[in-house]
Amino acid sequence: MEETGLTAHVYVDVVFLVNLIMDFFILWATGKIGKIRMKMVRIFLGALFGAFYSLVIFFPEWPALTSLLVKVLCSLVMVFIAFAPLPLGSFIRSLGYLYLVSFAMGGAVMGVIYLTNNSPGYVQAWNGAAVIIGNIHYSWLSVAIGMAIFLGVGGLSYVRKNWLQENLMSQIILTFGSDKVSLQALLDTGNQLVDPLTQKPVIVAEVKALHKLIPREVVNIVNSGEEIHLPELTSLIDPQWSSRLRIIPFNSVGRSNGLMLGFRPDAVEIRYHGKMRKTGDVIVGLVNKKLSNQGRYQALLHPELLE
Repeated sequence: MEETGLTAHVYVDVVFLVNLIMDFFILWATGKIGKIRMKMVRIFLGALFGAFYSLVIFFPEWPALTSLLVKVLCSLVMVFIAFAPLPLGSFIRSLGYLYLVSFAMGGAVMGVIYLTNNSPGYVQAWNGAAVIIGNIHYSWLSVAIGMAIFLGVGGLSYVRKNWLQENLMSQIILTFGSDKVSLQALLDTGNQLVDPLTQKPVIVAEVKALHKLIPREVVNIVNSGEEIHLPELTSLIDPQWSSRLRIIPFNSVGRSNGLMLGFRPDAVEIRYHGKMRKTGDVIVGLVNKKLSNQGRYQALLHPELLE
């Protein structure tokens, strides 16, 4: 942008290039967060579409092109070009990640502008990101790109877990032989329990909710709160069950070096947001307390099981 007196000149090529770079990194970070297999050519083509759309600022006689509906449609097309084909749920999540990255990048730029007291000539919001149209300082662009890289690489785990943390409920169905039990489960991003022998993730579940599935002897030992003696317990129950039992070490507030009794089911079916995943690579840890005071859920889901 060049200023002459009271007249500001905005260069089309600068606007186009800045938006192309911003949109490229937005789509790249979106793909990384969503764990989508990416092709850089398609990421570039999606960014190219977004950059062309940003040029509508030069056509003020067509205000409909800057409406919210058209901006959302532009975002949808960008995601489609960059990542399609995707299942509907993954496509919607990708769109959400796109806006998450866009707002984070735009917020980072606005923060730098505020701290440096250096106001741009013109700011507009495109595709959810605050894009600097005039009086561009390339340090701002560097900050925005740095934020995208942080979210796409360094902040990937943090963003994904916290995105899922907000009251995320799912239904799980545990199978052992011909018996099945259905539970409501809450994703617990703090649940990092794994079976020390197999490194399989652990679902923590109320023993009371599984009493129809597991032997009475197992229920009794968990409810008693007594020290677990696995050899003694396995001698009391069916051999089919004894080979499935696991001892899981854990630490919690007020209790360190604790031991939790668990078992390996035949399968666990997880139903989440209209999608179903079935796995046998999981251990179910048993507790003798209510996990939800309101009874909304009976199990805590390991975050790895939703990846």
